[in-house]
Amino acid sequence: MPQIAESQIKKIEKEAREILGNFSKSLESVKLEKKERKLHSQGTREESSGLECDEFFRRAMFRNAMSKSSDFIMAEKKKW
Repeated sequence: MPQIAESQIKKIEKEAREILGNFSKSLESVKLEKKERKLHSQGTREESSGLECDEFFRRAMFRNAMSKSSDFIMAEKKKW
């Protein structure tokens, strides 16, 4: 692997700082809309009909699940 001269390293660092400086200056003009977050009182969502899933994917998910009960995967909730 070829060695890079100290002067080349300093030049690269200077260019990187300039790029980051220009990028941060351009971000100052970006305005984001504030989004409201909906909190569910019990930590669950409402069930709906949903989208049709890929049956191969579904079978693979159930094969890989540690524990399952008929049509549901049993998963931990916030143990980590």
